[in-house]
Amino acid sequence: MKCYDVVISGAGPAGCSSALYLAQKGYSVLLLDKATFPREKVCGDGLTAASSAILEEMNVMDLVRLRLGPLMVCKGVTLFSPAGTVVHGRIAQAGSLDGFAYVIPRKELDDCLIACVKEHSTITFLENTTVTDIIMDGERARGLSSSGGDWFGRVIIAADGAYSPIASRLHLANKEKKHQGFAIRAYFSKVEGLTDAIELHYDKSMLPGYGWIFPAGKQRANVGVGLMTRFKDQRALKQLFERFVAENAFASAKLKHAVMEPGTLRGWPLPFGSFQGKRGRGNVLLTGDAGSFVDPLNGEGIYYALKSGRYAAEAAARALVEEETRAFMHYEELWRKEFLFRKFTLEYALQPLLNNEFLLESLMRFAAKKQKRANLLAGVIGHNLKKSDLLKLIPPFS
Repeated sequence: MKCYDVVISGAGPAGCSSALYLAQKGYSVLLLDKATFPREKVCGDGLTAASSAILEEMNVMDLVRLRLGPLMVCKGVTLFSPAGTVVHGRIAQAGSLDGFAYVIPRKELDDCLIACVKEHSTITFLENTTVTDIIMDGERARGLSSSGGDWFGRVIIAADGAYSPIASRLHLANKEKKHQGFAIRAYFSKVEGLTDAIELHYDKSMLPGYGWIFPAGKQRANVGVGLMTRFKDQRALKQLFERFVAENAFASAKLKHAVMEPGTLRGWPLPFGSFQGKRGRGNVLLTGDAGSFVDPLNGEGIYYALKSGRYAAEAAARALVEEETRAFMHYEELWRKEFLFRKFTLEYALQPLLNNEFLLESLMRFAAKKQKRANLLAGVIGHNLKKSDLLKLIPPFS
């Protein structure tokens, strides 16, 4: 019976981030995933500059460019208010960040991550292997049970998505509707008027959520709608999507001759990082969607998946030297210091701002008057600037 240093369930951005970091440190890693790669993964496909900067450090972007050829850089964000105010913000591509913003289908991005994983001799990757349970020995996890047998490790990392069986088994799953969102998307061809900017449409019918049109190629776009269940029932999601495509004045103009690609309309949950629960126990750590690491304001998850995966690996590496069950303590210290108050708590507090049509309209009109303000708004959305910078856009009402 072989025992690995770390066993990871889930080979998306979070799981691959953990595996690659640990492999660089020389640890033996077993990475399991229920799918066979390449596989489809429902997502908005937006890759912020902060996310691509991490992928550059991991040497993944070199492979993405090699496989996909020249990538279209998203140089701006265009926002549409409920009353029709339009804000064109540019995303700075220089400064402290080395990355650029892109739209990259998750099928291609995740397959590139897997290709990088396979280059490491210390990582054993098993696809088509569904994890069914966690093997416990008192308070310590010994390994994972799966469709391919039992696997043992000194530290367990769950990167197996919002419906993580590991999180559920340990009663750590985010089941609080006020800290969740849902999204739905489809790919459309023959889309007119696409530019080098992503579009966010704050339609009155879906506030504080929004609709989006992300350019994904020549006359092709990822089109979707996301909502926050704190304010809206997710059962209305498909109807909101249909109304957005057909009735939103700006979106329908681009989509009036567009064709939805068959089989691409799919939804997914968004477990927000504002969830107050713990992200692990003992020698078990929850990352990515399994650990509820999703931006509460805009639903972005790739950056937090990559970052939480790295933090889990750092905590695991430290615990393997000290004591395995101290992994959770190290992990909580890392992610809470970085994310909890400066990002997740603030973003959750700002949600009502987007739900107030008057305040949102005032903010958008204030931002539209000066390019510097519009660029600030784009920089926050593109993850180049802090969410707290949004407070600079609250107009004076006196």
